[in-house]
Amino acid sequence: MLDSLRLALAERRRQRVASRVSTEWAASRARSGAELLDGEDPGWAARVDTRTLELADGQACVLGQLHGDFRRGLFRSRVLGVSSAPARFVSPVDLGFQATREGGPEAERLDYAFLTRAWREEIASRQTPTLPASVPRRSDPVSS
Repeated sequence: MLDSLRLALAERRRQRVASRVSTEWAASRARSGAELLDGEDPGWAARVDTRTLELADGQACVLGQLHGDFRRGLFRSRVLGVSSAPARFVSPVDLGFQATREGGPEAERLDYAFLTRAWREEIASRQTPTLPASVPRRSDPVSS
């Protein structure tokens, strides 16, 4: 009886987590991770190749591309401390560096796909040069 209750509760939790997996959740988490990297490593986005970016791959993910390996990147970006405990009171999942595993394999696969797309957008927004608002735009033709 107790085992069946535990299984039912575990399945309910898995379904609840799986239902949270969405493009919006991935975008929010990737934004948080990108903001962390902005503070820790200004200019990081210029060193990430979005064409080969794959969050499910420990060497092709954001941290893997920046630091050679996902785990090394967790330490170098100060997400994890020396004790392997989160150094910032957030997990790699919360920062969009890793997919959630709590919703089962299909939810994890989907979350990685959403995260890869969200990170591409975060990186592209940092790689695109923007003109300062103070640069005047000429509407008349330039005369020689």
